[in-house]
Amino acid sequence: MVLTRARVLSGMAAVIAAALVLFFWPREEPGVKDAVTRQIIAMSRAAEDKDVGGVMERVSERFKTTDGWSKQDVHRILAAQVLRGQWVRVFTTDIDVHEVSPTQGEFQARFIFGRSQAEKLEDLAKDSVLNAYAIEGTFEKEADGEWRVVKAKQRRLDPSELL
Repeated sequence: MVLTRARVLSGMAAVIAAALVLFFWPREEPGVKDAVTRQIIAMSRAAEDKDVGGVMERVSERFKTTDGWSKQDVHRILAAQVLRGQWVRVFTTDIDVHEVSPTQGEFQARFIFGRSQAEKLEDLAKDSVLNAYAIEGTFEKEADGEWRVVKAKQRRLDPSELL
């Protein structure tokens, strides 16, 4: 087989066409459970990175808690908790998500905040200050296509409930 300029160009065109098809092929959107779980994990990582904005971008402007807190109230409390102290570790456990509709999911999770250098949850209690909460809430897919938490209820956990 002799490689001619026409064969090389047609081969390159076929490779480029295949790459474009793969790049523009419609991707299946994650289901409600996966989408909400990803948002919860992203919020936990942002809190650990002391990125209050990264947490708050996943909170809807319509957000309310059962205690009457708004998005702005949560922003102030979160900023005070995350930005003070030396090091914040955030562990999220027992995430449970239920699809209510294709654009709404309810969740329950435990969030454990520690001021520590601990890398594992088991080491967190040894040398740190702990705050732990059970949070239940609802995420909705908003008009811009982003999933955001719209309501939540929190309950502080006793240290004995962590074991």
